[in-house]
Formats: sequence, C-alpha cells, structure tokens
Amino acid sequence: MGQAIEKVPSWLMITVYVLILAVLGVFGDLFTFIVGALIITGIFANGYDRDNLHEH
Repeated sequence: MGQAIEKVPSWLMITVYVLILAVLGVFGDLFTFIVGALIITGIFANGYDRDNLHEH
C-alpha cells in the first residue's frame, strides 16, 4: 500500500526541530514556547536515540 521511510537524515531532523522552535517562538507566548520546546526536545531526543541505538 504505502512505503514507510526507514531512516530520516539527521540534517532533516535538525531542520524540522529548529523550524518548530521558530514557529513556537514567533507565534506563541513565553510559556507556550518553553513548554513546547521541552516537549519537542523530548520527542526528537527519543527519535534520535531509537535511530542510533546500535552505536551506543
């Protein structure tokens, strides 16, 4: 049916992370930015750890 992407490049993950932070910073207030940054940092860190588990 559909094909899943097996590995997302690191540069794309970093770009999406910075873009989400920029959107939160521009369109959100300080509380939203801080809480959102903590949440997306946890999500992206979990994704990075899962992708690079064999290197640890």
